[in-house]
Amino acid sequence: MFDSIGIFLTDEKIGEELYIYECGYEDVKPRDPYQYEQIDYYLLHYVISGEGLFFINGDVHKLGAGDLFLIPPHTDNNYYPLIGNPWSYRWIGFKGTICDELLKKCGFNGDKFTLSYTKDDFVEKQFSQVFNDCTKGKLHAGLGHLYILLNTLMVEYESELRYSFNEAEKYVKWALDIIHERYHQTDLTVAALAEEINVDRTYLFRLFKTYVKYSPQQYIIHYRMNKASDLLRKSRFSISEISELVGFNNTPHFSKLFTKHKSISPAAYRKQFLKKV
Repeated sequence: MFDSIGIFLTDEKIGEELYIYECGYEDVKPRDPYQYEQIDYYLLHYVISGEGLFFINGDVHKLGAGDLFLIPPHTDNNYYPLIGNPWSYRWIGFKGTICDELLKKCGFNGDKFTLSYTKDDFVEKQFSQVFNDCTKGKLHAGLGHLYILLNTLMVEYESELRYSFNEAEKYVKWALDIIHERYHQTDLTVAALAEEINVDRTYLFRLFKTYVKYSPQQYIIHYRMNKASDLLRKSRFSISEISELVGFNNTPHFSKLFTKHKSISPAAYRKQFLKKV
């Protein structure tokens, strides 16, 4: 696949949240297995062609073109090509405070260290672009392509999760997405919600009580009150403005509901927070 091997290494830390430590590619020659030393950064590989074995945490994974495998920091691992069809791969090593969070959103959860992306060559191109940018001294551009790569994996994982839901869970997820996107709209009602996802209000009520533990109306109010709390703590909007921003066109009604749910009035809540500051 490749001529041989290309490696880029840097000690330049361009940010705290995420930065590239190394990247490269290799047309791997068959070899005897041996144990790699543990590393102190995340190392993500993408198999371009061929096959190989990946050993981690006592499990073995046979991987081929389109597969990704992740080696977290301070983890025993081993990986090598299969004789007769040795693999070629690209890799990126990175560090930062948000690495774990980003990788979980990609689907690398718990003991899951492998993923697949075979729909097109977009992921491979991002690996390639990271290497090309870094070798030209364009570390920020390379980091940008790493973010694009991770975001692509996140979108794929979210899509897989949606398809894995049963029908009832799909309706609940759909309804929650609508609430989270439109909580600020005064015409967001349970009736409108049920109509949009094409289910009976009674059925929607049962679904929410089963999966969310709130009724749809309770959840809408609960979500709006939490958003109002955030605005009271973090913004300079007036209470009437905050009332409108979270979907109420009647400030006294909003204040009454807020007091009921938080056991404190909006004004007193804000004042209490300001005292702490």
